[in-house]
Amino acid sequence: MKRTNRVPTILLFSLIIFILSGCKKDSQTVTPTPPLEFENLDFPGIMMTLSAISYIDGDSIPSVIRDSIDTLLKDPSLATGGQWKRVWGPGISGIKSNMVYVAMMKTPQFPVYAVVIRGTNMASLPDVIQDVNVFSLVPFTYGEAGDMVAKGGMDGLDSLLIAKDGDTGKTLEEYLTSLSHSQKMPLFVTGHSQGGGLAPLMAYWLVTNDSLKNKFLFSTFAFAGPSVTNASFNGHFRNALSAVNGSFHMLVNSLDVIPYLWADLKGITEKNIPVYVPHDYKLALEVADSVLSLLNIKYDSVTTSQYIGFIPITETGAGGISPSDSTKWYDHWVAVEHNHNNYLKLLGVKPLNGN
Repeated sequence: MKRTNRVPTILLFSLIIFILSGCKKDSQTVTPTPPLEFENLDFPGIMMTLSAISYIDGDSIPSVIRDSIDTLLKDPSLATGGQWKRVWGPGISGIKSNMVYVAMMKTPQFPVYAVVIRGTNMASLPDVIQDVNVFSLVPFTYGEAGDMVAKGGMDGLDSLLIAKDGDTGKTLEEYLTSLSHSQKMPLFVTGHSQGGGLAPLMAYWLVTNDSLKNKFLFSTFAFAGPSVTNASFNGHFRNALSAVNGSFHMLVNSLDVIPYLWADLKGITEKNIPVYVPHDYKLALEVADSVLSLLNIKYDSVTTSQYIGFIPITETGAGGISPSDSTKWYDHWVAVEHNHNNYLKLLGVKPLNGN
């Protein structure tokens, strides 16, 4: 029995690595532009751009990541319009693992802040392992009785909350607590992929934090996030969000595999997401679903996803691969549909790679 389960487990791990890949480095040259009007901003496009920027130079040292983020935030050609500035972070946990930064935009009425959570860093094995650490549910430390999350998700949030700004030594909580204004300030939470999965955890922590919940107007824009929370968490989170007049949005590519994890694994094979699922991957998904059932673990989506379209499937892929290549064909389209630059294209804003 032990030998039989090992192969599907390896296949599942390999599948997740393929799914989470495709977030490449990008760079831009910049020139500042005039201020934007807050009411007219394209929030999905801006938040996805901030999320995409978080991937820049992920395998580099913190100072390089910091400088690269600053450069991209100054670029007037992106949806962020050159109007956002990094004001805290990047806070990086462990060795090239979870990362979060805070960006701010000034408006005539108030400063606007965004807590931006990076997706999986493929250069960090612990970060990749965190994504598949879903076969153990743990209590959500900042919620109510019954609120449970995947062990990997809880580890991810905890690592973000203890991460410190390299220049000031402040944690995220210390920085946000230090902010003040005569009225409530808009605070967005955003992230793509793993960042999208951690976004509701971060938002729940924020709206239940006594030092912060009355200081901001909360709005979350998550993209392509997996479901790593149970029904109790989601119900209490929505109630807590409603109590502070906050909002939550999950925007997804309808052919992206990641949003089907971990609440609807069967949907991947039933709907052939994004294309016909090869036998080995079907087996891995079936085993994962069976293990979750045996452990009585049931994940639930925070909210109904908002579909933003998909990248059309072509007859051949990169390098001339075709459906007959099966696994290569599947790996290719999984990466294409999940890629952060393609999410930017679907939202109608400029990708970081300029294409």
